[in-house]
Amino acid sequence: MAAEVSMFQHNIKQANQLMRSAIPLMVKLDIPPTPYNYGIWYEYSSNRNPKLNQVVDRALRRFGSLPAFVSKELFNEFLLPEEHQHTQRQGSALTSLTENLETETTSVTSELATFNRTLKNTRKALKNTKDTSQVEHLALLLDKGAFKANQAIEVFGRSLYAAQEELAALRSELSDAKKSTELDTMTLLSNGKGFERALFSLVPHAEDDLTLLLIDIDDLGEINQKYDKKAGTSLIRYIAKLLLNKLPENGFIARINGGQFAMLLGETELSVASQLAETLRNEVSIQKIRYKNTKVLLRQVTVSIGVATLYGDESPNELIKRAQHYLLYAKRSGKNCVAHHE
Repeated sequence: MAAEVSMFQHNIKQANQLMRSAIPLMVKLDIPPTPYNYGIWYEYSSNRNPKLNQVVDRALRRFGSLPAFVSKELFNEFLLPEEHQHTQRQGSALTSLTENLETETTSVTSELATFNRTLKNTRKALKNTKDTSQVEHLALLLDKGAFKANQAIEVFGRSLYAAQEELAALRSELSDAKKSTELDTMTLLSNGKGFERALFSLVPHAEDDLTLLLIDIDDLGEINQKYDKKAGTSLIRYIAKLLLNKLPENGFIARINGGQFAMLLGETELSVASQLAETLRNEVSIQKIRYKNTKVLLRQVTVSIGVATLYGDESPNELIKRAQHYLLYAKRSGKNCVAHHE
């Protein structure tokens, strides 16, 4: 999902100002006062999420309003972290949160509807009277109505502030949970799921300068057979640490499976990435690695690397397939080498 700016991230003063902008839009378009709709139109009024505004504008052109099913989908996509949709405990907490807000929105809607009627009645009365005392009386009614409407918005603003704190706690818990599910416990790098998330988040913003390196330890199966599987596990950890130490600031690394690693380089053209790949290949090949349990010096350890840079509107899966193709080519070319598009 794109960067999120939710209705819960503003202070009370900002919340009140945005609600005053959002509610007239909802009234004009006959949008029901549900928590989903308040969230969407609050965010729409803030103009902080252009992509959301574009989607809402398209929906309005198509439907003339914002159907309930569209509001719910937009709320889930733009205003909530992905994990909220999949975690039962947080889902329960979020349900309670929205129920509380729904009670507050009902109160706000009622007061604003009353104030709207007062405005209409006052406008009609002013057309038909020249009595000073009557005008003063109408001004007093209008002032009281405005005060009560503003008071309702202030109360709702405080509810939003409380919701902000609750949601922040949920997000923190979910962030920790996400990290644990995207962690490779063997190397403490990201795992395949973490790599997928990183790749799919980077591709939409890349312009032919996102490069993927697939790095695979050569003959890992033979090493496991010759020295035992624990030696292979130790070797994977050793190579993971070496690669991490060589990772550029604009890079991301994960262990995909076995002895295969994926390195993503942002804002890096093929020529630069290929040079880095060659450096990594050489660095691994010159290592003198001893298996700590037996102190035996392992046979020369090498890696093969496939390098691919994103082309045009290429999808993440297409980028992965090309990198896999070059990795296979490197293996078939004798291993301990780098392959990429010429």
